[in-house]
Amino acid sequence: MKNLLLTSLALGLLTVAGAQTPAMTSSPIQRSPKNDRSGTSWYVRAADVPLIFTGQVFATDVSRDARGQAEQALDQLAAQLGRAGGDLHRIVRLNAYVADPAATAAVDAVIAARFAAAPPAVTVAYTALAKAGALVAFDAIVVGDRAGSSVEFTADGAALMPAGGKVFVSGQAHAGPGLATSAKTVMQNLFRALEHVGLTKADVVQVKAFIKPFSEHADAIAEVKASFGNAPMPPLILVEWTTGSPSEIELIASAPKLTRPIEDAAAFVSLPGMTTSPFFARVATVAAESPLIFIAGLDGGDTGTAREQWKRVFDQLGNALFDSGSSFRHMVKATYYRHDDKAREMLGAVRTVFYDPTRPPSASALDVPKMPRPGRLVMLDMIAVPTGK
Repeated sequence: MKNLLLTSLALGLLTVAGAQTPAMTSSPIQRSPKNDRSGTSWYVRAADVPLIFTGQVFATDVSRDARGQAEQALDQLAAQLGRAGGDLHRIVRLNAYVADPAATAAVDAVIAARFAAAPPAVTVAYTALAKAGALVAFDAIVVGDRAGSSVEFTADGAALMPAGGKVFVSGQAHAGPGLATSAKTVMQNLFRALEHVGLTKADVVQVKAFIKPFSEHADAIAEVKASFGNAPMPPLILVEWTTGSPSEIELIASAPKLTRPIEDAAAFVSLPGMTTSPFFARVATVAAESPLIFIAGLDGGDTGTAREQWKRVFDQLGNALFDSGSSFRHMVKATYYRHDDKAREMLGAVRTVFYDPTRPPSASALDVPKMPRPGRLVMLDMIAVPTGK
C-alpha cells in the first residue's frame, strides 16, 4: 500500500510513456498519439460540439478473415458516418470488438493503416457478437457537423447529439429471472434515473448492455427496443459478461440546456432508493461548453497479478488525465474489464487510493470470459472533463 500511495503522489509529474503531448489549439479535436501503437491515441480531447454515436457495425461478408472483416466493417462505418455528417478522421472514440482474441492482431494492423493521420482513442474488447460468423465489430463516437437542438436519428440508426450538456447513467443490473426480464426491468429503472435529472427516453443517444447468456441476445435487443415504444431505438451496444446478473445496462443522454460554471463542469448525482458508493456515481453530468476527454483502453501489461496490473493501469490513467488537463476528480464515465478472481477486490482497493469518494465517475464494471491480448487480467477506459483551471 505504501508503494501505491507513493505512486499516486507522483502521478501527473510524468507524461504518458510513448505519448506525443499535443499543443492546445483552437481545433475542436486534439489528439495525443501513441508512439508504440500506430493509429491510436492515449487520449482525444473534443470541444463541446455535435457528436455522432453509432451502434456496432459489422462486415457485410463474414466469410472473410479477421483482417478482411475489419477492413469491410470500417468501410461500412465510413459510409454510415458520411450519411450522418461525419467521417473516419473525426472519430474521437473507437471501440473494436473481437469474437476471438486471435483476431486482435489483424484489427490492430487495420487500425494502424486507417487512422495513422487521425488516431482515435481506441479500446479493443473481447465479446461474442450478435451477427453470426462475425469476428470483428466497431462502434464510434464522432465529431459531427449537424447543429441540431435535440437528439436525431439517421435511417441506419446513428444518433446525432447536439452540442451542450451530457448525462452518463451508470450501469444498473437486475437478477431477472432470465435475460428478457432483467433487461426490461433495468430499462424501466434507467428511465426513472433520467426523469430524476429532468430528461426523458427521447434524450438517449446510446445504450450499452452487458449480458449473459449471450446466446439470448435477441431477447435483450427486443426488450430494449420495446422500452422505447414507437420511437427509434438509440444505438445499442452488446457485450458479453460473466458477472452475476443476466444484464447490466448503461445510458448516455443529451442535456443541451444543462449549464454550470466551466470550472465545475462535472457534477455527480445520487438516485432515490439507491445506495451511494465511494467508487462510482449513479449519474454523472457534464455542463454545456465543457470539452470531453476520451481516454483509450489501458491495460496493465502481460505480467504480474491483478493488483500489479491495476497499479500500472492507474499510473497510466493519472498521467493521461494530467496531460489532457483533467484530474481524478473530473472523470465522468469509466468502464472496467476484469478477467481474474482477484480483479474485483483489487479494483476496489486501488480506487480507495486514487478516487475522491465524493466525486467518483459513473461506471460499469464487468467480468469478461476472455481478454483480447495475452496475459492481460484487467483493463479500463475513461471519459473525463478538464479541470477548468
